This record gives sequence, C-alpha cells and structure tokens, in this order.
Amino acid sequence: MSEFELVVADERMLPLVQHLRYRVYCAEKKFEMAGADHEARLLTDTADRLGVTFALFDGAHLISSAQVIPVDPLAPQAGFDVFDLRNSLPRPDQGAVIVSKLVTSPDRRGSKSLGPVMRAILAFVTAEKRRYIAILAEPSMVDFYASMGFDAVRDDLEAAPFGRVTLMVFDMQDEQHLSGRSLAGWMFKSVFAG
Repeated sequence: MSEFELVVADERMLPLVQHLRYRVYCAEKKFEMAGADHEARLLTDTADRLGVTFALFDGAHLISSAQVIPVDPLAPQAGFDVFDLRNSLPRPDQGAVIVSKLVTSPDRRGSKSLGPVMRAILAFVTAEKRRYIAILAEPSMVDFYASMGFDAVRDDLEAAPFGRVTLMVFDMQDEQHLSGRSLAGWMFKSVFAG
C-alpha cells in the first residue's frame, strides 16, 4: 500500500532530489548535464533557488520531484531564453511558471504517482495568480503532457543537452479545464473550483 507524501524540498532534502535527477538524466538517459557531480552522483541546479521544488515520497522513498519557477514572461530570466514565453503565450502579461526537472524514479513510472505532483503544481500556480504553466517536453513525453491538458506551442526548439524539444503550455483559464471536461480539469476540479 502506498503512503504518498508530497513536500516542498528544503536544504536537507535537496541532495535526495539531486540524486534522483542524476539517476534519470545522467545514469539512465546519458545526458551531459551542467551541475552533474559523477562522484557524488548528484545533479545540482542553480534554478533550485528560484522557485520551489516539490518532492513526492512513498514512505521513505523519493519517487518523483519537480521544480516550479515563477517567471515574468515580459522580462525573461537568464537561463530560460529557450522558452521565449513573451512571444509564445497568448497573454504573456498574465504570468507563468516554468516546470523543470520533472523526474520520476524509473521503477515507479506508470504508477500514477505523478497526480500529487501535478495537483501541487496547479495549486501553486493558482496561489501565485499566474495563468500559464510551461514545460519543455522531450519527444517521448509530448503525448503524456497533451493528455494532461498541455498544448504544444512550438516543436522546433533545441535545448542542450536534450536535443529537439516541444514547448508545451497549460492554460489555467482554458474552458476545458474550468468545466472539468479535460483530464486535468476532472482530476483536479477542486483546484479549478476556487
């Protein structure tokens, strides 16, 4: 039986998150990542200080994590230029967050454990009064994000070290979500009801 607990990772938990990232991006996918410490088997990221990092545990085991970084699409931050949100969002004046380093332990993929992480992201965006969630999707993840209500906005992006990626955007004001007709709108109706 699963005992899921979602927390905001603090300095004490960050090494666990960084180890999971290392397992996924460096060991499994063989990406050459900035911030990779191959001796300690950690993948650090300066963006950890820019927003929040959610960590999902099943008992004592970290199974998933995601960075959520509030951004102003009209004044983009260095390091996020590839998103080009100023020119990619219909209403960039209404704010956005970038979801980065969304990883799930290889042995837990497909276990429907991402639901609590998505709920936390949506609740965070609602609390921050931002309209959009942006993520860069590797080709193998485009269909998954689309099933959650993300729309492919640009599929011609190159992002090192991932290669070709698709910018996908979730619009918190999309009628499909607000009415509960999308999967996310149905699954997380309490977030959209507020």
